[in-house]
Amino acid sequence: MGLVQQLLRLQVIDREWDEKAQLYQTVRQKLIDQSELENRRRAQQEKETALSEARSKLRDAELELESLQNKAKQVEQDLYSGRIRSPRELESLRQDSEYLHKRIAEMEDRVLLAMTEVDDLEAAVQEGKEALQAFEENWAKEQANLTEQYKELRARLQELQTAREELRASLGRAELALYDELRKKKGGVALSPVKDGICQLCRVTVPSYKIELVEAGETIVTCEGCGRILYKE
Repeated sequence: MGLVQQLLRLQVIDREWDEKAQLYQTVRQKLIDQSELENRRRAQQEKETALSEARSKLRDAELELESLQNKAKQVEQDLYSGRIRSPRELESLRQDSEYLHKRIAEMEDRVLLAMTEVDDLEAAVQEGKEALQAFEENWAKEQANLTEQYKELRARLQELQTAREELRASLGRAELALYDELRKKKGGVALSPVKDGICQLCRVTVPSYKIELVEAGETIVTCEGCGRILYKE
């Protein structure tokens, strides 16, 4: 393999390396980043906590309502039993009965609101549970695919690294220095093909004497326009 062909091969390897390395980092980051899953689980936990609190509030309201109803029942029994003769005591019992029935009406409204809240939250929790389960199933599949892709990319990068090191070891320092400088300055493309006497990247005409050297492939020839190393397409 001639000098220019070696450099061309190195460029092919390096460009694939750049592409695969970037994809490798993207896949690796996706495997590491579980924030979306955690956020969804946290949101579902918050719904379940809210439901638990709403149920507790409903139980407290029902117990308070039951207590008020029992008190009202006892007051009415005392009021209409005939045992109490004192007008003052009877008036006091009547006022207690009115107050208790007012409190019972308020508590019934509170219980109804609490029941509605519990019903709404139960529906939201169930809907969230189903959505989270579907997401987790898709997540697991995606993670499995990403893991497989990650392994394949890592193996390919190792192959490319080995090939790159072997090629670089076979090239001289001056050639490598020029190649690396051009690769850095020219967006990773250090070599350009020549076709019909024209550099195919910058479209500058290549002198005939340079074309002869390019066709020989044993000497580094650079484009007078873009400065890249030329090779015969």
